[in-house]
Amino acid sequence: MGDTAENAGRRHARGGFSMVEVIIAMIILTVGVLGLAGTTAFIVRQVTLSDLMTERAAAFQTVVDRLQSLPYDSVAAGADSIGIFEATWTAVADGGQNKIVTIVTTGPGMTSVAGGAPFNAPQVVDTFTFRILRR
Repeated sequence: MGDTAENAGRRHARGGFSMVEVIIAMIILTVGVLGLAGTTAFIVRQVTLSDLMTERAAAFQTVVDRLQSLPYDSVAAGADSIGIFEATWTAVADGGQNKIVTIVTTGPGMTSVAGGAPFNAPQVVDTFTFRILRR
């Protein structure tokens, strides 16, 4: 049997995608890829920030461990460079049995302007206070 008009119409309808369908698919794909790119940039920033926060916490812990290992009467003000952070500390007697130690680190981190979005900054100051007891 030969091709009838009905068979030819069905074959033409199954021939492929129209140009409009291809353009719509490309637009949807583009929006998805742009969303992934934006999310990737956000994730990289968050991972970098968490690395900096971990390093800052390690710097604090290093100073605390060092000061706690000293005899009580030897705990005094000082400064040190720990990794990418500068740490300074003061020790103030609070009665005869304890000292209040304030550690200040300066280095890269996250900051924000009042009411604004947070951003990475090269010099962020962070403070930690703890108490050393006479043993």
